Amino acid sequence: MDAKMSTGRKRKAAETKDKIYKSASSLYKKYGFENVSVDAIVNEAGISKGAFYLHFSSKDALTAALIMEYVSKLDLSYRAFMENFPNDASARDVLLSLVGRIADAITNDVGYCLIRIVYRLQIDRNSETDALLSYKRKIYAVFSSLIRRGIQQGEFASGLDADIVAEQSITILRGFTYEWCIRYPDFQLKEQLLRHFNLLFSGIEKQ
Repeated sequence: MDAKMSTGRKRKAAETKDKIYKSASSLYKKYGFENVSVDAIVNEAGISKGAFYLHFSSKDALTAALIMEYVSKLDLSYRAFMENFPNDASARDVLLSLVGRIADAITNDVGYCLIRIVYRLQIDRNSETDALLSYKRKIYAVFSSLIRRGIQQGEFASGLDADIVAEQSITILRGFTYEWCIRYPDFQLKEQLLRHFNLLFSGIEKQ
């Protein structure tokens, strides 16, 4: 009986968090982060304020958790996306397709509003977003494995350190995303990223 009650409570807690996530995300996109209060979020979610604070200490804590949820799902989707290509596919082609997929996810799935918040929380050194900067994120492993494949297949120069190229690639992605934020909506993120990565891969190709 106790186990059933515990399972029920966990399920209800998960449902409440999901309601909060969906309500916050919808309101942020509609009105902007700064214009949405905790009261507005709980009203939209149909829960009490007390229920909100059982899960999150503040709006920033909620937003950090929401962003981490997005990022975890996206990192997994990138690995699955890469696995759709045959083993003998050009590493460069797969990498460019992946970069395009990431750009689409940033602009369409996450969106301008949440990306702006990501940068603000990171600049403010919010510890709840530290995992976004971790070199242990799955996206680093995906890039490293593709660069390594390119080296093994003779596409990229043999002396390259795949992990360093992967780290630089993620830094490029982060920098261009910041540029997209400050020039929004006039900066075409996908177009600019693909142009830059084409130049990058041309520079590391085996001569």
